[in-house]
Amino acid sequence: MHPSMADFDAIHNIYTGRHLYQFYKSAEDFYHILIPYFQSGLEKDEACLWLVSDPMGVEEAINLCDDQIPRFWFYFASGQFQILSAENWYLADGVFDEAKAMANAQGYAMQILSQGYKRLRGAGDAGAIPKRDWPRMHAYEQKIHSWIRASPMIALCAYPIIECSLFDTKSIVTSHDDVLAGHF
Repeated sequence: MHPSMADFDAIHNIYTGRHLYQFYKSAEDFYHILIPYFQSGLEKDEACLWLVSDPMGVEEAINLCDDQIPRFWFYFASGQFQILSAENWYLADGVFDEAKAMANAQGYAMQILSQGYKRLRGAGDAGAIPKRDWPRMHAYEQKIHSWIRASPMIALCAYPIIECSLFDTKSIVTSHDDVLAGHF
């Protein structure tokens, strides 16, 4: 394991049950944290799930990971690292569906545990959720928070800061344990 990846979790105070958030201004901000976040988990033999919004696209995320994560295709082909559409995960008919999102999270966690993984490391892009649905998404974040804390997982929710009102920012900060920010 690369020494910097071994230290990533310790430096960023990442441990089981953490529900983190990240604000991003650009795709580069988003990737700069997510690539080492996932690489650290993969090197620890964790199952990793990245929910990517349509503006980036699953294919672009796969190409980025292929360029930056050693042994990416091994992790991807084995199913240890999955990259899926955030819109398909969170939305039904273009509208945020809390029940669907919760069922997907719980079902996926059960699946990876049955495959022998000890922990799930996930990240989702809130930019996939239409702005009109953010009040419902904030309520969902409050509900899923206790489930994450009691589960063998780490979750990172990414928010496009340009879309965040003062209310959104306050809700995000209070419904998560900590921020994952900065360059590593």
